[in-house]
Amino acid sequence: MTDPAEAREALAAIRQARESVPGEMKYPVWYDLIYGAICAALVGGQGIPQPWSSLTLAAALGGLFGIIHWFRRRYGWWVSGYSPKRARWVAFAMVAVFLALIAVTFAGRDFGVWWVPLATAPAAFVVAIVGSRLWMRVWRRELAEAAR
Repeated sequence: MTDPAEAREALAAIRQARESVPGEMKYPVWYDLIYGAICAALVGGQGIPQPWSSLTLAAALGGLFGIIHWFRRRYGWWVSGYSPKRARWVAFAMVAVFLALIAVTFAGRDFGVWWVPLATAPAAFVVAIVGSRLWMRVWRRELAEAAR
C-alpha cells in the first residue's frame, strides 16, 4: 500500500470495525445469571464430599464451555478474558477472588464447617456477575480508545 489515500481508507475501515463491535453487542441478562451460577458451582462445589465435588466441577466446566459455545454461535466471536491489555487485569482480579473463595471453601470442608459453601458460592455468583460487567466495560473502553 503505497497510495496514502488507500492507506487512509484502510485505517478508516479498521477504526469503524473496532467501534462497531462493542457498541452493538448486547447480551441477555440470563447469560450473566448462568455465568454466575457456573462460578458459584465451581467455588461452592469444592465444599461438598467426593464424588459430588468432582461431578460438580465437571458439570460447571461443561456449562462454562457451553456458554462460550453459545456466545460464539450467537455473536460469531469470543474474546479471552486475558487478551485485552487493560481488561485482563479485571480477569486476573476475578481469578484471585475465586481462588481465595475456593481456598476458604476447602478450609471449611477440611475443618467440617458445613455452611462455608453456602457463603462462598453466593459470593462467587456476585463476583462473577459484577466482574463480568466490569470487564466488558473496560474492554469496550479499550476498544474505543484504540479506534481513535
